[in-house]
Amino acid sequence: MNFFRKIFGLGPKEPVNVRPRTATPIKAIENIDTSMSYEDIFPVLVSVKTKEYDLVNEIAATFHERENNYANVIVAHVMVDRKNLDKDGESELYHIKNGHENEDFYTTLEKNGRQNFDNFEVPFEFWNPTDEDLEYKVLSCRVSFFASEKIRSKKHMLEAHKLLNSKELLVSIPRKGLIFVCDKNIEEEHYIHFLNMHAYMVLQENEDLEFLCEDIFVVENGEIEGTLHIQQLSDKLNEIN
Repeated sequence: MNFFRKIFGLGPKEPVNVRPRTATPIKAIENIDTSMSYEDIFPVLVSVKTKEYDLVNEIAATFHERENNYANVIVAHVMVDRKNLDKDGESELYHIKNGHENEDFYTTLEKNGRQNFDNFEVPFEFWNPTDEDLEYKVLSCRVSFFASEKIRSKKHMLEAHKLLNSKELLVSIPRKGLIFVCDKNIEEEHYIHFLNMHAYMVLQENEDLEFLCEDIFVVENGEIEGTLHIQQLSDKLNEIN
């Protein structure tokens, strides 16, 4: 599922601020305190078509790719600057540029980032996207910068298994900051509803939440065991973009 890939190009070496969200690539911010503690490092999932991150010349691990998809998903890393708060009172986040480093540096980021995220509190809650009673259970969590990353944490996914009392899960991460989870073995009409909800989230125009992944993941025992390739969504995304 993960392997190293070089994204060719030339880019700044400094951390890049990834807040606030904008429609253009975010430039490196100068004259900031870039001292880094590994306790402040967290992994983030991002589409290679992102406009929020400057990925040129970066070393990254591929989280998801397939033939004829719209965009691969990779794992980047951010530093949480707890000393500086944004206008909403949240810690500033900076993309850690690693183009001048080697794969050992990335491996260290990955190891520490995973450990930190396992301890990060992004609680699941039951969620109903409709005005009517939902006849099957869907888990989500409040929209947040790290919500989608729960899919990479076995600890967080085991929590979803327990809440849904399910051995197999369907997990949708259609846009950055979103995650939706349901039991894989639901009735056909509910399965279609979940897919339609996922497709709607993928295709809606949302400047605040960047596109992330058009496919849906199958999770067993807290780990990804397969994917549902939704080529119709890939074709539509390629057509409109």
